[in-house]
Amino acid sequence: MTSYTPTAIALLDCAQLVGSPKDGSLAVLEDQKQYAKYAIPPIYRTAINRMQLPLLQLSYELIESHRSTIEQDRTDVILCTHAGTDRQLANHYRVTANAMIRQLMQLSETQTAQKLASLLPTQIGSSHDKVGEMATTMATRIAQSCKLTGRAFAIEAGNDSFSEAIALAYDSLRTNQAQSVLIAIANDTSEHTTHQRLAASVILLKRCDHPIADAKGYLSQVSTCEREALPAHASSAGVHSIVLCNPSSASLTEQLKTTINTHNIELDHRANILPDTGIVCGALVLNNWLKKPNTHAQALFSNMPDSQAAMTFTICREYKTIERQEHNTVVLCDKQIWLADRFGEKAYWSGLTDQIGGISTLQHERYSEGTLFKANGAQHDSYYCHTAAKLNTDGLDLLAQPQPKEVLAHTLQQWQTLNLPKNAKSMVITATNLGPFIERRKLLAAKLHALYSQCNEILGTGNGAAHVCLQKWLTQFNKDALSEDFQASNLSRQVATHFELNDCQHLAIEAACAGSIAALDCAKNAISSGRIDVAIVAAVELPANLHDLSLCSSQQMLSRDVIATFCETADGFTPGDGCALVILTKRQVATKYHWSVLAELNAIGSSTLSKSMIAPNSEGQIHAMDHAFSQTPVKPAHVEFVETHGTGTAVGDAVEVAAISSVYGPRQQHTLKLGALKTQFGHTFAVAGLASVIKVMLSFEHGQVPRNLIRGELRSDLQLSQLGYDPMHDEKTYIAPKGMRHAAINGFGTGGVNYHVIMSDFAQ
Repeated sequence: MTSYTPTAIALLDCAQLVGSPKDGSLAVLEDQKQYAKYAIPPIYRTAINRMQLPLLQLSYELIESHRSTIEQDRTDVILCTHAGTDRQLANHYRVTANAMIRQLMQLSETQTAQKLASLLPTQIGSSHDKVGEMATTMATRIAQSCKLTGRAFAIEAGNDSFSEAIALAYDSLRTNQAQSVLIAIANDTSEHTTHQRLAASVILLKRCDHPIADAKGYLSQVSTCEREALPAHASSAGVHSIVLCNPSSASLTEQLKTTINTHNIELDHRANILPDTGIVCGALVLNNWLKKPNTHAQALFSNMPDSQAAMTFTICREYKTIERQEHNTVVLCDKQIWLADRFGEKAYWSGLTDQIGGISTLQHERYSEGTLFKANGAQHDSYYCHTAAKLNTDGLDLLAQPQPKEVLAHTLQQWQTLNLPKNAKSMVITATNLGPFIERRKLLAAKLHALYSQCNEILGTGNGAAHVCLQKWLTQFNKDALSEDFQASNLSRQVATHFELNDCQHLAIEAACAGSIAALDCAKNAISSGRIDVAIVAAVELPANLHDLSLCSSQQMLSRDVIATFCETADGFTPGDGCALVILTKRQVATKYHWSVLAELNAIGSSTLSKSMIAPNSEGQIHAMDHAFSQTPVKPAHVEFVETHGTGTAVGDAVEVAAISSVYGPRQQHTLKLGALKTQFGHTFAVAGLASVIKVMLSFEHGQVPRNLIRGELRSDLQLSQLGYDPMHDEKTYIAPKGMRHAAINGFGTGGVNYHVIMSDFAQ
């Protein structure tokens, strides 16, 4: 067993922008020159979230001032966000209004339909709205602008988002997965005022083995803690001040003071006198503490936790190293999955090995009665694809999406899983869309109800089909307006509650289509750093809905027929719904509890490098693969099976095969098996990576690599046969014996997100 070299984590610098005291606005949002300054093409300017601009300004200036002290290729970007950014709301209102009005028009007389048509949204969407509205895009655009090529992803954990980002940065820096981490955080309050202001902040952390001149402080400890244990925890950490990262009520403050005083610790509630900036408050508090020092050399920062644990971190003003940590081997011990009509691992394996898979014809009548389906080519806010791998579940909303929390609940209920220790240091991290649609409609409630009233006035009294349809939409809007706990991070809280985990951190993550591999990477780092003993990585995304179909069609991402990876007819991907979970831990913990080890997670490599926000880049993919192999004794020649990202696009397939051939080289004696899960279950977005991980685990268990569904002639320009690469028309047996099998997984996403996973089976 090896040890990590003693190190320190320096807080190099921080910066912030806070809205005007007059109305809470930010002047940078009115400066149109900012788009050109940060090389944002005109086609994207109406598609990006507005808080991208202040974050770009802060990030660029901070990185430039420390460019000589950081390694660009191993500097990560972690973006903290929340549901309901301006573009997310604008896009969802447009799609929802379009669906409702066109459905009513179809059910109405000509004259009434013409009046309803006057209510159709007049703002034309951008062809890049899908990429533009994603939280991941904000992180990757920062990385591109600052020329940083480490990891880039977005997280959401409510008001704990900033402290959760600190924890993830701590893990990657302590385990040497990153050399520096830029944390960026912004709110996006649609109705900002003098009391609730727009704000953005950035923090730059760096791994170091000696004091750094002009460093603002040093991050020395990160852990979860319950409210009752906070004073004792602070005392054991040697601090004399607890700094609250969020405004707290007088009653909670007094309750905490009674126990704090017995430990000779002061309570610092400067958050109560700073402007209300929502999720940015914790960053502003830290900035304020660093720039306005008091007599204390170190302090513990924490949100005021309620009944559950909250993340805490300790900042020292003087250089302080972190304790040496033994390197922990990370293993996978359990799994659960639901894709399309295949629920559970047995059904999933059947779908991987039969000639059917999970893709089927879309039932357009479930999509606003087919009013947005344009078979000959989509216009804005319509769709053209006619196949998908949709979950076989009822309870769809009027945009044809099941509720993610209900899908997750059903998946958990049917999982005969491990008996997890309730008091273990644990983490639940869920890869998903950080802007859940039901949360968007809740924020849009007033606007959607106003639209209902306008439609109702045009229809007048009656009980015809249009009236019945309109009432269904009203019922949907009313239900959405009253919804609770639908933020993305609540999916992780739902998993933690299911397993009754007490000492547990929970957050949601988005890294485009590589989201669940990014989640796996964060969990692996948390375990390797010694901060976490057990992690549950979940992924839930359900893109076979009207919103995603419409926005993806606008960008011509979808196949007009069906996904055909590696084939001449490849013209895009087929969307698919999915939910998947895996359990990770240290090998020692698995041994202690007598858990079966299903696979070893050898390494995860990453990079953020692309030619544009949507074009894949072989160089970035190669960089991720090389980074993975630099962490493990496993060599490319040892790997028999690579599960490709395989989106079935002409450019994407060619770039990926070129990257694989650059790292793995041609095969002479034994072919390299190339998997393409999306040929069976479509592109499940954030779930795709975890579905691939489970596919590899099952292939180890069965000793077989499943077939792909090859649709048509293979592309000759890929030169698969010349390279000795097997596109897997049929399933194949592993050549290596059990205990010596190695496989790899590619996971890529828009904005240059690139991941490569290396796994090995495990002989019990």
